[in-house]
Amino acid sequence: MAFSEEHIPTYFAPAERATEARIRELHNFVLGHPLFQAIIESIDGYMMILNPERQVLAMNPSLLTALGIDSVDCLLGERPGEILGCVHSHEMPGGCGTSKACSTCGAVISILASQQEGRAHSGECMISVRDGKDVKSFDFRVRATPITLGKNRFTVAVFNDISGDKRRQTLERVFFHDLLNTVGGLEGWSNMIMRYKDLDPAEAAARILDLSQRLRQEIEDQRRLTMAEQNQLVVRPHDILVSNMLEKLRGVFSANDATHERNLHIDSAPLQEEIFTDAALLERVLVNMVKNALEAVRKGQTVRVWFERRNGKPVFCVNNEGVIPEPVALRIFQRSFSTKPEQGRGIGTYSMKLFGEKYLGGKVDFTTTTDGGTTFWIELPPEGPPEPAAKEE
Repeated sequence: MAFSEEHIPTYFAPAERATEARIRELHNFVLGHPLFQAIIESIDGYMMILNPERQVLAMNPSLLTALGIDSVDCLLGERPGEILGCVHSHEMPGGCGTSKACSTCGAVISILASQQEGRAHSGECMISVRDGKDVKSFDFRVRATPITLGKNRFTVAVFNDISGDKRRQTLERVFFHDLLNTVGGLEGWSNMIMRYKDLDPAEAAARILDLSQRLRQEIEDQRRLTMAEQNQLVVRPHDILVSNMLEKLRGVFSANDATHERNLHIDSAPLQEEIFTDAALLERVLVNMVKNALEAVRKGQTVRVWFERRNGKPVFCVNNEGVIPEPVALRIFQRSFSTKPEQGRGIGTYSMKLFGEKYLGGKVDFTTTTDGGTTFWIELPPEGPPEPAAKEE
């Protein structure tokens, strides 16, 4: 993208900001106007009053308390994403609203729409916030309302935290969906045993055992995810053979519905190749990578899994032939984002990032090109996971 020299570069919203003097002038105007005082004192949620450049002029007590500050003075002229700590807010010189990821942000979209159309706009945004070494995800419902007083134009932006609601929705969509499917399978095979006397008991027992183990795994996965988000998950690293991990992965998908009419090729690894990590957490990351890859390809296409070393660091890779569109790629690791809501999906990539980075101390990312398809990978630290931040109760 080419930019003229007199403009700050941006991929989405205008990057230019008002002068400090102008911000201070409007700040004093807002504080002295009875309408804005009524708005500041009456609105619930996190409220910001913005200038046309989307810079904060005032905020309500709820937001000040959440930020741990007594006055807006130290944040005058900042934009919403910068105030809330969005990980994308400093990717471009223009700050919040100007990165590629901002083009999918419901907050920026709502604010711009309200300014352009002169009426209130609502939307939802998922914000990833860095807290030390951790990244936390928040969901907000945003409403942006324009106000014009004389020659001055303002936007009242209200952020309501709906993270709890979104987590419950995701639980119902993903966990209960998969749980009911597995229970349905158990009921089906139980009915077959009752109805068909010539049914092979060994085959029936094997299928029921497989479904029971899957049910147990689904419950354990949800338990582990909940504990991870509450900083209660304990990491138990030990030396493991890479070949054993790949063989276990092969076993997981040997009779999995996701492989139906699709090819899964898992490369062999050197028999003595060892890594130091938590095998259970790594397995969950890799299972999600493979499952997502299989869901992304058409019948007859191939998903490939392999292990390699990059600058001495162990790396597991999962490749499929598909390409992720840029609007989807920008949101791929957000907790509540799903491209397949009707299938009860949307949390797999989020959990990869959570387990792989926060608990295993690695790096989880992906590349997607028309030539090479899409490759998700996890790069692990050679020394093993960091010490856990919390102990399991």
